[in-house]
Amino acid sequence: MANARLWLMSLWLAAALVATLPLLASLPMSEAQAGWLSRLTRAAGEAGEAGGKAARLGIADLERAAAHIRTLPVEARAGALAAHATPEGHWKFVNRDGEVFTAGTPEELARAVPTLLPQARGGAPLGIYLSEDTVFANRAALKDLPAGSQLHLVTRHESYPLKDVKTAAGGNALVAELRPHVSVDLADRALFSEAVAQLKRPLSRSAVRTLALEPGGPATLSSYPQIEAGTKSALVDAIDPAALSGALGSVRGQTVLVTGRVENNLLYFRPASGAEQSLRLADLKRAATDADVNLVIVRADVPHQPGGRNWLWQKISVGGLDDALKRATLGDFVDALGAQHGSFRISAERDAYGRVALRAMPQGGVAEPITDFVGGFWTSAISNVTGNLVATGVDIHARDEARQSELDMRIVPFVPAWVQYLYLASLAAGVIGWSVTRSWFDRLWRPEQRTEYRGAFGFRAAQIARFFAGLLVFTPIVGVPAVIVSLWLQFWAVIMMPVRGVRWLLSRSQVRAS
Repeated sequence: MANARLWLMSLWLAAALVATLPLLASLPMSEAQAGWLSRLTRAAGEAGEAGGKAARLGIADLERAAAHIRTLPVEARAGALAAHATPEGHWKFVNRDGEVFTAGTPEELARAVPTLLPQARGGAPLGIYLSEDTVFANRAALKDLPAGSQLHLVTRHESYPLKDVKTAAGGNALVAELRPHVSVDLADRALFSEAVAQLKRPLSRSAVRTLALEPGGPATLSSYPQIEAGTKSALVDAIDPAALSGALGSVRGQTVLVTGRVENNLLYFRPASGAEQSLRLADLKRAATDADVNLVIVRADVPHQPGGRNWLWQKISVGGLDDALKRATLGDFVDALGAQHGSFRISAERDAYGRVALRAMPQGGVAEPITDFVGGFWTSAISNVTGNLVATGVDIHARDEARQSELDMRIVPFVPAWVQYLYLASLAAGVIGWSVTRSWFDRLWRPEQRTEYRGAFGFRAAQIARFFAGLLVFTPIVGVPAVIVSLWLQFWAVIMMPVRGVRWLLSRSQVRAS
């Protein structure tokens, strides 16, 4: 009964405290307190306004670029400047020492390099490291920079060289070179950021499933790839194309790689025996989205399937694919395939299912691979004689960065991250307030008595089951209210400490008097 009265008194006092908070907040403050609060509020508002203004002008991007040039090698750092073009048409330059030069006219722009880099040699190339805001919002200002400068885009604490390339329409386009044989279009800032995030994703060989589309093959895919004993690398999985969409559910969260020729929203493939067949790309993309699978389509003019056999009984592989699968990231993977064509140019967009779609084509290609008669004939000859398929492009349909980050945060793969962290936070709260949690649980599930069990084994097993049920199930449920009550009881104990001290002294005096 004493415990029950204590809980009721605690809850009543907590409710009283909550009810008095509005009254405390409405009490008049002294002039000094009001002045201090107003100054603090005004300072916070001014800081927020200044921070917003700096963000609008891209100053944060300039600071990131300035910090980046200090990490460059000594020989490159000596001739490097961070640069940012403001919406007003001015240029801001920063050298490795943090000195800033603002140029608003062509004359001032000409003095920027001698002022900030007086030790730079006249013939040495000038490296200009541009903010993202400059490249995506004020690109027209790039023509004002000194001729012959080596331009770089600073993003995500890294820098990428900028290049002008010829498009299929005959014009020029600015791209960022992420790898020696991979460049990315700079059409949209958000899509470029998504492309960089995708290409930097680590590529685990055990999570990449290379499929061979073989009619009459298996109708299901195993959850984990089969590993070759000697090389420890994943083997090719044969799958019936008619069952492919339904089979993707068993490889949820992994990367699936298929090979074929893309034409008119169809994926053409040539099985080990028989004529070419096709399947609808829209159905494959929808199934990959539903199964949360990253879909990689390696384009090939002659769409033999990896792991099959050609007429010479040679193993079919995609040129560069075996090497690409050993690379560390998806960008390295595409770079290995692009080496066959000199360079792959990647364009990014959002597909119809809200995912990121990257298309890597040979430099100058926009939609379909451009090959002349000799090149096409030579590709076919190589395929038939050596069993090697030359990749003519790569299409990637993948989870966006936000979705991938949420998956990376998960401890248990199939449970949303917010549920897991809420569970852990509630569990931690219940452990902090363990005395209250345990008392509540003891009322719900009374402790075992040794006399109720015939043997010690059953008694200990019941204790273990009760302990884990209380810790892993009951504690997360009542964790937050338990820690609140526990803290309140501790607070109340501190408040009542003088009263207990007086009572103790009175009791001592009564004992002495008697």
